[in-house]
Amino acid sequence: MRFRSLLILVSLLSVGFKSFSQETTAEIQGVVTEANGGGLVGATVTAIHLPTQTVYTTSTRKDGLYNLANLRVGGPYEVNVSFVGYVAAKLEDISLLLGQTFSADFKLIAASRKLDDVTVTATRQDRVFNHSHTGSQEIIGRTQIERLPTINRSLQDFTRLTPSSNGLSFGGRSNQYNNVTVDGANFNNVFGLSSTLGGQTSSQPISIDAIEQIQVNLSPYDVKQGGFSGAGINSVTRSGSNNFKGSVYYYLRNPDLQGYNVGTVTIPKPAFDYNLRGATVGGPIITNKLFFFVSGEQERVSQPATTLVANKPGQTAVPGVVSQAIADTLDALKNFLMSKYNYNPGQYQNYNYRTQSDKLTVRIDYNVNKKSTLTLKYNYLKSLRDVAASNSGAVGSRQPSNIGLPFNGSGYTINNNFNIFIGELNTRFNNKSNNKLQIGYTALRDFRASLGGGNFPLVDILNGFGQTYTSVGFEPFTYNNLLNTNIFQVSDIYTRYANMHELTFGTQNYKKTFKNGFAPNYEGTFIFNTLTDFYNSANNNTGNARSYALQYSLTKDGSFPFAEIGALELGFFAQDKWRIKQNFTLLMVCGLMLLFSKINLNQILTYQAWHLEMV
Repeated sequence: MRFRSLLILVSLLSVGFKSFSQETTAEIQGVVTEANGGGLVGATVTAIHLPTQTVYTTSTRKDGLYNLANLRVGGPYEVNVSFVGYVAAKLEDISLLLGQTFSADFKLIAASRKLDDVTVTATRQDRVFNHSHTGSQEIIGRTQIERLPTINRSLQDFTRLTPSSNGLSFGGRSNQYNNVTVDGANFNNVFGLSSTLGGQTSSQPISIDAIEQIQVNLSPYDVKQGGFSGAGINSVTRSGSNNFKGSVYYYLRNPDLQGYNVGTVTIPKPAFDYNLRGATVGGPIITNKLFFFVSGEQERVSQPATTLVANKPGQTAVPGVVSQAIADTLDALKNFLMSKYNYNPGQYQNYNYRTQSDKLTVRIDYNVNKKSTLTLKYNYLKSLRDVAASNSGAVGSRQPSNIGLPFNGSGYTINNNFNIFIGELNTRFNNKSNNKLQIGYTALRDFRASLGGGNFPLVDILNGFGQTYTSVGFEPFTYNNLLNTNIFQVSDIYTRYANMHELTFGTQNYKKTFKNGFAPNYEGTFIFNTLTDFYNSANNNTGNARSYALQYSLTKDGSFPFAEIGALELGFFAQDKWRIKQNFTLLMVCGLMLLFSKINLNQILTYQAWHLEMV
């Protein structure tokens, strides 16, 4: 049976409207006047992005107003203004920030006057108080990224520059309410499994060496910003220029590079290894026309899963060092499992867990013509992390402890992978209108795999006192545990300038599909009070378990019951930004959002569970 639901949300004339699109560009705007203060209509304004010689041109409108929208961030830029009969003016060394409006006003002098009398006036908007800032925000540029220290080489190492931040929480709001984008592409774990993509594998979704600027918005009263009630974290990647530039870097950490003496105490030397290596390169494919940028990064971490070792003859259990679990007992159990069931449970001590990731960012910038620029971006992540078995449903803990040691085959590997594509076309039709079109596709693939493999059920063996002595087998929440997410996005924003009014009309649309598998105890879970009970049950085929749980599919063909969910989000919005005065801007917003959701209940996880208690 299929169920469809329709949710319509209408918000009219509300500056607090939660909107749709995210920023990827910047803008230059201002007014060109003559000596007596009157606006010059038809003056030519040209902004040149010097690294790529990309030229953005417009002309002034009524009252001498002009706008150059959808410019790439960074710089330096050079702005030239010319008009027949007047001395040309120039403003140099301009650097544009993400989502910010740079204000440049020019006063031109008639050419008939002496050259000594020529004056040029240009004003830069204050970074804190200006009409492009309709709420609290922080912008982190490439210079800050390169010069400030970073521990995790992550976005959050720099977003903490926002005064109200605590990690990825802003103003006390949960990070689940943030909206993270890279070049306009959705970088959120929309299913809510973690705060960021790659979060379950402790991996960063993108190399910090690929980032040009980061913008943190807390309360942006603008229809082009939204989709969050925590913070909007927008970032843009670096781009190529007419000069070839590149970098190579390598970070390493191992036991020989850290100290172990704390006062009179010597800390045991662990066995771990950390390696991070990467490279970037960018440059022209066609000078002044077509550019590329590529960033690749690889991280490899291996660290002890536990420092505890099993008890051997002549040893005494030492909390934090030697467990009460006996090595001979665990060795005998391993040999029994291998001989009777041909199942190798792994190791119970001296084993490492892995954390790995491979990242790739590719960007192509194309100056189509004098009015249009096209940008294509691709982001790739392949990451994994080894994890100990969950304690959910256990009697005590399945983690290494002073009481017991599990075999590492009872753990699992979590994988977070993605491929993200997005294209952006910016077009300036004339001096009164422009358009930004974005089309993107996101494929997230999150899944688990058993460290022990095989189809052996999870077996918890207690020590006779209600505490877990050891665990072997298939982690109970891992079988076919996957989440495949596909997101298609299309947005289009049209802006028109009419005197002091900046009119914005747009649409933001998402189609999302999910395939989710979650089947606890699908391979079965046994709990035995003692090792004797386990051996008796295995050798005599008797029911000596304290408890047993099994879940299985009730689909007609017996196939695994994946849940399939879909959602279609259609958003439409309009805004009038009326600059009544230089220091007073009035926003009027109208928006409509439609949400269609689809759930196939025949595919939802439908299991029967059988549970037997024998204490």
